[in-house]
Amino acid sequence: MLTSLSIHQFALVDHMELEFDQGMTVITGETGAGKSILLGALGLTLGQRVEAGCVRSGADKADIAASFEANDAARQWLSNHDMPEDNDIILRRVISAEGRSRGYVNGRPVSAADLRDIAAHLIGVHSQHAHQRLLEKDAPRKIIDAYAGLSLKASKVSNHWHTWKKAKQRFATLSESSAEIIAQRQLLDYQVSELRALAFQENELEELEAEHKRLANAENTLLSGQSALLACTGGEQDESAAGELLYHALQQLEHIDDQDPLLLETKEMLSQAQIQLSEAASSLQRYLDRVDMNPHRLQQVESRLSDLYSMARKHHIRPDALYGHWQTQEAALAELNLSDHDLEALAEEIEQLQVTFMKGAEALSAQRQKAAKTLDAAIESHFESLALGKAKFFTRMQHLPANEANAHGIDHITFEVQTNPGMPSGPLAKVASGGELSRISLALQVVTAATTHTPCLIFDEVDVGIGGGTAERVGRLMRNLGESAQIMCVTHQPQVAAQAHNHYQVSKVSGDTATHTRIRRLEGTQRPEELARMLGGVEITEQTLVHAKEMLKLATAER
Repeated sequence: MLTSLSIHQFALVDHMELEFDQGMTVITGETGAGKSILLGALGLTLGQRVEAGCVRSGADKADIAASFEANDAARQWLSNHDMPEDNDIILRRVISAEGRSRGYVNGRPVSAADLRDIAAHLIGVHSQHAHQRLLEKDAPRKIIDAYAGLSLKASKVSNHWHTWKKAKQRFATLSESSAEIIAQRQLLDYQVSELRALAFQENELEELEAEHKRLANAENTLLSGQSALLACTGGEQDESAAGELLYHALQQLEHIDDQDPLLLETKEMLSQAQIQLSEAASSLQRYLDRVDMNPHRLQQVESRLSDLYSMARKHHIRPDALYGHWQTQEAALAELNLSDHDLEALAEEIEQLQVTFMKGAEALSAQRQKAAKTLDAAIESHFESLALGKAKFFTRMQHLPANEANAHGIDHITFEVQTNPGMPSGPLAKVASGGELSRISLALQVVTAATTHTPCLIFDEVDVGIGGGTAERVGRLMRNLGESAQIMCVTHQPQVAAQAHNHYQVSKVSGDTATHTRIRRLEGTQRPEELARMLGGVEITEQTLVHAKEMLKLATAER
């Protein structure tokens, strides 16, 4: 559940620290007092989009943090994202005055998408506009799947459908016998024949270029190498060679009778140099012995390179990409040249994929039908308390043939309602009035909320358009939900507010230079005074206050 909310420099809030309890909590206040600010701040910690100008005027950033008691699903999310498990989960959002934002989970940076992901395990928000989403084409299917916990099975069916569809598209492409496909096959066949005739190896170009470089430079290599060798070893009576000079230097140093360390070190270095020079000369000689002066081979290499370069230019690619291009063209030609046997195998695969999809879709459909009956009865059970009389709610499921199936299965699902006995039922959008649709949506939200595993539920003015006894019954419904989950309700209805276990009031305080929004928990006489304000408006009479106290007394007695 939501245990605390900390808001700093957000909209009209300077600093606010709130703590929340289990049960049903209502938030009330005059229009414009800032109830939307409170939910807006909470929404940001849940990963909602940052609106321009949300940082308090004059501040450089807003900082909002919401603390929740962890549940199993949230702990699993932490584990999956390599975060340490904890009994408390803190969702935090920092927004700069320029509109940039940073999200955190237990102090670790995360994206807004991550905040939304983990928040789905901790809290659910039902708004006053939910009845509008109820009219969306795919809403009934989503509601049924969520209500019955079928989302994972529906996802598997969707994967089967996409695999089946992809195979059918591939079969259609490969079976195409248009002039364009034939021309493409002929062109590929010609190009691949040329490449095959060239018969080159994967690393041949690199090896040929290296060999060509050696052969082309062989003469210069021999001349330079022999010159270097002569400088090292010299010829007969050549006292200017490096070896003779080193030998002469060592002979001269031997005539010096001194054991000075510097002199000894010099002799050692010259001796080593003499050895190194001798080894270098031997290595150079072996290298020169391997240098090949082969004009005929050079001509062969140049001819082969010319063929490779010419083919690369013809195909408009780099020479070093020629081998990979050949393999790609081979694969493309093989794809176009699939035999009838291959097409038959693909057709059999498609048939099996269809069987797999239909089997999963039919099982999913059966579970949806079962869940729909339960959902219809549960929704209707609240109609009387919501002043919907003898209205009936129906989930209509039409099975689609295989050729009309889609990624969601074989069901076309719609919600219908019969508002009066003897009258035909029809789609919600055509039969229900705006007020009736709002109350049906509320019943649906109450039912789905009762089956959710989300420990905290927020109802944002879902009771708009109702009043009197209906509002009181709505309050009782929410209070009953509060026995098994934390319920937070923003309301303008005193009949709803009277049913709450906890009551917060939002108000706006205007000074000479600034305006602030504040929220306080109501205790003792503060609760009937707030209910009286909601009942009577600006001026609170003694009679209105008595009425408010009576509402609280009755609500307390019913608990």
